[in-house]
Amino acid sequence: MGNHSSHGHNGHSQRKGSESSMDTPGSSAFSGRTGSKKNSACLIKLFQKLELTADENNHHPGELTRTTFENAFHGPLHTFGKLLYKQMCSFHGTSDRERITKEQFVKSGKELLKMFDEPSQHKYYFKLFCDGKDYLNKEDGLQMVNVSYCLTLGSSSIKYTKSVNDDKVFESIVHGMFGPHEELCYDDFKKWTNHNLPHIYCGVHNWVYTILTGSKMPSEQETAPVPELEKFEQDKHCMSMGMVWALSAVIPASYTHIDQKEEQSEFKNPLLTSFNLLMKIARLSRCQSWTSLYNSSEHGLSLNRFTNHVISYHGPTITLLSFEGRNIYCIAQDTGWREGTHRFGGEDTMLLQITPVFRVVQAGGPMVLWNEYSRDIRQGIHIGKDPKSLIIVIPSDFDKVEHYGVNCAINKLEVWGCGSTATKDKQNEQKQWEKKETEKHKQRKLKLEQDWDENPDKQILNWGGIKTEHQYSQGGNF
Repeated sequence: MGNHSSHGHNGHSQRKGSESSMDTPGSSAFSGRTGSKKNSACLIKLFQKLELTADENNHHPGELTRTTFENAFHGPLHTFGKLLYKQMCSFHGTSDRERITKEQFVKSGKELLKMFDEPSQHKYYFKLFCDGKDYLNKEDGLQMVNVSYCLTLGSSSIKYTKSVNDDKVFESIVHGMFGPHEELCYDDFKKWTNHNLPHIYCGVHNWVYTILTGSKMPSEQETAPVPELEKFEQDKHCMSMGMVWALSAVIPASYTHIDQKEEQSEFKNPLLTSFNLLMKIARLSRCQSWTSLYNSSEHGLSLNRFTNHVISYHGPTITLLSFEGRNIYCIAQDTGWREGTHRFGGEDTMLLQITPVFRVVQAGGPMVLWNEYSRDIRQGIHIGKDPKSLIIVIPSDFDKVEHYGVNCAINKLEVWGCGSTATKDKQNEQKQWEKKETEKHKQRKLKLEQDWDENPDKQILNWGGIKTEHQYSQGGNF
């Protein structure tokens, strides 16, 4: 568009102006050079710190042994350091060396710290987990998923933990990623992750970035003793920490709530960079404000119980549905549940299959219909954008699940609220008000023999065409 004006007799003056702007503090070029110098200083400082902690056999000043490097970056699974060492050394064509020089360390580290965009991160870490090959095999893929999960926990200051349910989720991710194939090239990996798990490396890069910039070493990172999801207990819910991580790597930012005060302070911070903003997309810690609204194992599997616990919650929700065939589906809704004859859900609504294959089934709304009263539409919960081709139907009896028209036994249903604390408080206030109104009506007695002419119920009956001038007002008997 504007490139045409850069040619011709004004080209020299414009070029001069461009060169001048590059030296102006605050310009992108100036900031880039400043950032590069800052990164070099951080990396040199980290290298010197690692030299001080090097093993006793390191008699080569200005170099780090493979063991020292790997110990600094091994992570909870004790595997990432080995992969990162090979990757950083291969940048200089020396992946088989047993030592890395300060110059190699700084140059490779600077390349990593420049990766602000996720496509660059995807390419870099895919190659890292390939471990010298041009493709991933299924064993590499499973290791990649496990490492990505544990490093995301670390970058979110959550203590590493993994359950049998997490293993099932990770196996489903690998199954979805590879399909019937035994090997996966980068193009196929990129195509699958862009649609199903776009932020898979977000936590990994955050973890690496934190260490390379000298912010914190792994041993210095504080971790929470238990996950902070409200009312969450590992292995007692359909939800697991591995599932939370997988969801945080695909669902939109509207589900990873940030308190208003925190959000304002972050965006007023002049030091906040595009990298920091990118890292907040899939920060697992942003899911820690999720609160349990309904759990069929605890509250009972029925429409009445479901309604009582999810109604009046006007915020995004994550609904997990477990049923026959090892199926677990997630309905991520950017609006609260509401009953009626019209579908609801905005552009951030998603339907995901978690197991036995992890995949995004549909995205965008409206997708959900919840009908209790109308006889013109089948009663129950309908999931799917096309009413003629529904993916899931839960009849009003809550006794089964119709999956693509096939009846399946329902196992469990959970709903998690993803809104702010104020959203949950408003739901509680609404419930308290409804409870008071119910008690008030229970205590109210209809005085048929006193002041019938002034009773509002008489007017309501008259509007309905019912004759009310009977024995109550006439003093007669039945």
